[in-house]
Amino acid sequence: MAAFWDLDAAPASTPAVYDEARRRWFTYGELQGAADAFAAQLGPTKRLVFLFADNGFASLAAYLGALRGDHAVFLATSDLDAELGTHLVETYGPDVIWPASRVPPGMPLRRHAVAEVGELGVLEAGEGAPPLHPDLAVLLSTSGTTGSPKLARLTYRNVQANAASIAEYLEQSASERSITSLPFAYSFGLSVVNSHLLVGASLVATNRPVVMADFWKLFREHGCTSFAGVPFTYQLLERVKFGSSALPTLRHFTQAGGRLDPERQGRFHKLATEKGWRFYVMYGATEATARISYVPWRRLGEKLGSIGIAIPGGRLWIEVEGRAVERAGEVGELVYEGPNVMMGYAESRADLAKGDELKGVLKPGDLGYRDADGFFFVTGRKKRFLKIYGLRVNLDEAETMLEVRLGKPVACVGRDDLLIAAVEGPSEGDAKAAAALVQEVYKIHKSAVRGVHLAALARTSSGKKIYQQIARDAGLEG
Repeated sequence: MAAFWDLDAAPASTPAVYDEARRRWFTYGELQGAADAFAAQLGPTKRLVFLFADNGFASLAAYLGALRGDHAVFLATSDLDAELGTHLVETYGPDVIWPASRVPPGMPLRRHAVAEVGELGVLEAGEGAPPLHPDLAVLLSTSGTTGSPKLARLTYRNVQANAASIAEYLEQSASERSITSLPFAYSFGLSVVNSHLLVGASLVATNRPVVMADFWKLFREHGCTSFAGVPFTYQLLERVKFGSSALPTLRHFTQAGGRLDPERQGRFHKLATEKGWRFYVMYGATEATARISYVPWRRLGEKLGSIGIAIPGGRLWIEVEGRAVERAGEVGELVYEGPNVMMGYAESRADLAKGDELKGVLKPGDLGYRDADGFFFVTGRKKRFLKIYGLRVNLDEAETMLEVRLGKPVACVGRDDLLIAAVEGPSEGDAKAAAALVQEVYKIHKSAVRGVHLAALARTSSGKKIYQQIARDAGLEG
């Protein structure tokens, strides 16, 4: 199968992407032409390209142009804070920044305009920097935001293998048309783009959030067949009564980017069954180019809460003290092996010369078990534990219990002498109820539990909870 960046899965005249901001469709031929024009400005020597991308045609063309020219591309959101952007530029010393307006003040550069894409900036200071590994293709933030300088080093093989796997288990074809319900610079959102281009499908590019009526108007006008969402997306969709919308062209929708509680999974599964849609619950990590496992949509009703089975081409197992366990139900560390596993992390420009350090094996840091049918379940994070008065408490399990009991978003944080349950919303009563539940369920003395209410739990652009910020907002010190 040809690579998705070859753009030859569909005839040149086939619609590839609708850019809402420009109010027009671009064909595969036009996308390929713009990408090649961008690649031509980068030259034959492998370069590190920083893209501050939004969900639009120009960002997509620049991304594909970098890949078509065999360059390495780092993706950040177009609205990334200027100070954070400057820090990343100083850390990695990119050779090229797009758009040129994102080059930090005072840095010498040469500007080049590319038709339909815009102006890029070539940094003179970047010349003579350490070399890039020849297999390095894509760099993505591992934190859910692009403010962290720790990046996943992904190869051409990684991104292609993951796109092919997704296209296979979602049964994608050229007739698919997805809408960009997630940021293009986020690994989940990017994987949607890659898999659609691989099969010659089309995309509707918008930066509107899913709660806006105009988002769904655009969905209907262009006959979109799918959308993707993180857990927070589905919380929002329930608030706007998504199930009451008329969406005659919708075929399936997907969820990844964190744990969606089983009750909400069940409600969306029931809705999908009633409407004749397919609902896929998935699990992944940026370090695995976005996807590790999925629940086949026909099995979701009987496997609520599961992360499913390994994606095509991958393998999952449970380890206890470094040894694989065969017994169903035994809890241990989740381990994944597949061609989509990154080479390793980077924290500086010099790290971009490194080769494959993981050899296709990834430990995402989750604990879980396999059931008798071979489906996997995650029980919590390996490092999200407190030991209070000698009692080991899994913060993820406590958080899930509280969200189910209270019916509201909760974040559990703390240190070994204090567990804080932060409840989203204005009610002090909910905070007191959360503290009481933790005391009752875990038999923890009230002096070691605190309930607080926050107007909003800090989240990344993809909806994941930012626990460090929540801890500060909740008044945790030390």
